[in-house]
Amino acid sequence: MTDHATPPPAPANAPVPGKGADPVLEALAAPVAEPFAAAEDPATLAEQEARRTRRRKAAVRWSGAVLVFALAGTGSALAVTAPDRTDLPGLATASDGRYTFAPLTLPPLPAGQEAPDDKGKSPHHADLRYLLLPAPKEAGGSLTPPVFPAPTAAAPSGSPTASPSAPASPAPSDSASAGASASAAGSAFGQWVPCDAIADEQQDPVKMRSVLLEHACRAATVREWTASDGTRTQIRLLRFGSVRESWGAFADVRSKGGPKAAPSTKGTPHDDWDALDGSSLTLVESTTAGTKGAPTARVAYLSAADVVAVITMTNPAGVPTAPFRQVVTLQGELLG
Repeated sequence: MTDHATPPPAPANAPVPGKGADPVLEALAAPVAEPFAAAEDPATLAEQEARRTRRRKAAVRWSGAVLVFALAGTGSALAVTAPDRTDLPGLATASDGRYTFAPLTLPPLPAGQEAPDDKGKSPHHADLRYLLLPAPKEAGGSLTPPVFPAPTAAAPSGSPTASPSAPASPAPSDSASAGASASAAGSAFGQWVPCDAIADEQQDPVKMRSVLLEHACRAATVREWTASDGTRTQIRLLRFGSVRESWGAFADVRSKGGPKAAPSTKGTPHDDWDALDGSSLTLVESTTAGTKGAPTARVAYLSAADVVAVITMTNPAGVPTAPFRQVVTLQGELLG
């Protein structure tokens, strides 16, 4: 008979085969966790605090740098955009010769009178002397707009509005110039001159006097100046009794006349000019070129309702296009 070893008895708390472990026993057998973690090392805590301090300081430094750059950019933008372009070194546009004028101011009209329309069919009621373009800064003119006196319905009693049929002035060649010199750059208003004085400035005074007589020139006023570039400007305004008479004079003056200061002229196109509302324009220029290549004389004939303007600019070195165009345009705006 074979002896078999008898297995030792199972412990009382051993799980029964085929059955799940007793949860109570498992809980008792598990290691007990400590209720509170052990305190960290003081050196580690100090390092962590130093690291947080460095991060805060870095954030403050970067925020300050961003703020400084933002303020610097804003200041630079204001410094560039606030001043005029011409006041910034390196950005100033080279001058093309245009003049500096005071803001244009139209004179007041007599009570009950209206300004000319943009079709050029209604006459001017303002004092003709106040419709002259003032002298620019480059000729000693003031940049302050003139203060016009109260308007009156009648022309000034002392105005020499002699008709073309009156005898020629004692010093015909100097009549208009004398009036112009009296209305030099510093004067706000032009001077009255006889219509004959305008005729005497032409290459054929007899023919021009006949034209002004035929179309009944009522009054004339003049202004002259010489700018710092050496260009001489002469502006003559002639008033007629009606728009029809003025248009006839305009056609004859531009075709039959010619200032002594601008001999040997030819017509020149002006299609690219800005439109002058209520005005008609004819341009001629000298066939002689100056040292700068521009014509030595340029003349503009301008018709605006009952007024005809003759603008003559001369310069032995050549009259630049820009100031000539500027003067003619501004004078047209005052008359339009």
